Amino acid sequence: MQPLARLGRSLLLLGTLLLAACAQTRHHRADGVAAEAALGRGAEVLIVESDIELSELLGSGVQQPRADWTEGARRLVDDAIADELQRRGARLTHYRAPQDPQLAQRQRQAILLHEAVGTSILIHRHFGVPLPHKGKAFDWTLGPGVRALDPDARYALFVFIRDSYASGGRKAMMAVGLLLGVGVSLGQQVGFASLVDLEDGRVVWFNLLSSQTGDLRDAEGAKASVAKLLDGVPL
Repeated sequence: MQPLARLGRSLLLLGTLLLAACAQTRHHRADGVAAEAALGRGAEVLIVESDIELSELLGSGVQQPRADWTEGARRLVDDAIADELQRRGARLTHYRAPQDPQLAQRQRQAILLHEAVGTSILIHRHFGVPLPHKGKAFDWTLGPGVRALDPDARYALFVFIRDSYASGGRKAMMAVGLLLGVGVSLGQQVGFASLVDLEDGRVVWFNLLSSQTGDLRDAEGAKASVAKLLDGVPL
């Protein structure tokens, strides 16, 4: 794994652990973007492949990834995103990995860079961990290289979600815990979404989703979670 990828995965893990301890939902817009502005209404938006992983939370507390749940959730979330953005009048295009290996590598680097930047925003803006070069301004960027993702679209939407669901054994532990006055988590849904201007790489909107409820394994649950995840998107 490349150093940038390792950094991104490490930051994502740290962010997930922190979020598990303090649920919250809040979105940010880049400086200069008014609260009610609809920057991308009618614009072409690239939907980048959603980074989603669903796990089963075992009685031991270990999260066991479930490929079958994850595959279904990706499809349901992508459908819900498309429905939500089309309702807002956006013109959509979906990311497809190119045949050109050099272009594919540049695009992969842009996607991994978003993971690292997105997790840095979480840690800095939501957990009060200061970064020396950042004040209160929301002025994050992926740089001009992000244009490699699509030569025509104006914006790119990135989505990251991790979700877990209790096994039968975990639910039994919760029942015992209630009798003993001990809290036992039955899972956590954590995610964030970013809208990036492909003209200059600026992150124009960012939203955090963190919830003890929600189920991405069914269409209605995915629709509800996506509605929360896209809260405040300027489209």
